[in-house]
Amino acid sequence: MDQRHFFGSSETERKLDCLRRYLSAYSIALRNKGFARIYIDAFAGTGSRTETKAVLPFMGQGEATTVEVSTPGSARIALETNPNFHHVLLIEKDPERAAVLKAVLGEYPEARGSVRNGDANTIVQHVCRRYDWQSERKRGVVFLDPYGMEVTWDTVEAIARTEALDCWYFFPLSGLYRNAPKDPERLDAGKVAILNRVFGTTTWRQDWYELNARQFDIFGELIVEERRAFDVDRIEEWVRDRLLSVFKGGVLKPMRLYHPNGAPMASLFFAIANPNKAAVRLATEIAGHILKRGI
Repeated sequence: MDQRHFFGSSETERKLDCLRRYLSAYSIALRNKGFARIYIDAFAGTGSRTETKAVLPFMGQGEATTVEVSTPGSARIALETNPNFHHVLLIEKDPERAAVLKAVLGEYPEARGSVRNGDANTIVQHVCRRYDWQSERKRGVVFLDPYGMEVTWDTVEAIARTEALDCWYFFPLSGLYRNAPKDPERLDAGKVAILNRVFGTTTWRQDWYELNARQFDIFGELIVEERRAFDVDRIEEWVRDRLLSVFKGGVLKPMRLYHPNGAPMASLFFAIANPNKAAVRLATEIAGHILKRGI
C-alpha cells in the first residue's frame, strides 16, 4: 500500500522494512524446497509511496524548501525480491491505482505477476479457496495493509484455513478506537457492524464494555453501558488472542507504530497459518528477529 503525504512516514518505513526483510529471507529459505512461492498484496496502492522531505539551504543561503520523494511501496518490494516469487498478486480496488500497478508490472519483465481490480476481501478469499495448497505444494505471504477497517474476519479465516500462508497484518488501532468509543452513546449501529465484521464475533462488546447498574432513569429501569478501562496493551492482546483462535501456527507479539503526536496508530501482527513444526520454527525465527529489531 502507498499513501501520499502519509503522516508518520518514518513509521511507514519501519513497516515496509519488516516486510522487505521477511520476503527476502523467506524466498531464500524456500528456494530449494520445491514450493511455488506466492505473494499476495491485498491493498497494493500504486506500488510506490510519496513523502515530503525538508531540504536545507545550500551553505546556509536561501530558504528551506521541501521536495517530494518517491520510494518503493509494498508491491515494488515484492517484485524486487530475490529470489523472485513465482507469482505476485497485486489487488487494488481503485481503478486508477490498478492501472498504475499494471504499468509497474511492465518495469519488471522477469517477475511473474498480475493485477486484480476489485474488493480485496472477495479476491483474497477466492484465491485462498481456489487452490489445494498442500497437494499443489504452494506456499506464500499475504500482506494486509488496509486503508482503515476494511479487512473482514472471513478474509482472516480464509487465509488461516490454507495452512500454507504467512500473514503480515497492519491492524489499525486508530480505526478501532474510532469505532469503539469510550462514550457508549457514540457506539451506534454502524460502528457495531464494523467491529462485528472485522472480528467475526460480538464478544468484543462484552469484553470491552460493562453494564453499570447503579444508574437509573426515573422509572428505575435504565442500565448504562460503559467501556472498561482497557489500555492499548490489553486491546492489542485481545486482537492477538482473536487471531490465535484461527492461525494454527501462532501469532507473534506485534510491533506497535505511532502517530507523530505519540498516539498509537497500528499494530503490525505476524500470523502463521501452517501448523507444521518446521515451518513454524522457521517463520518464527525470521519474523521474530525482524519484529524485535524494529521495536
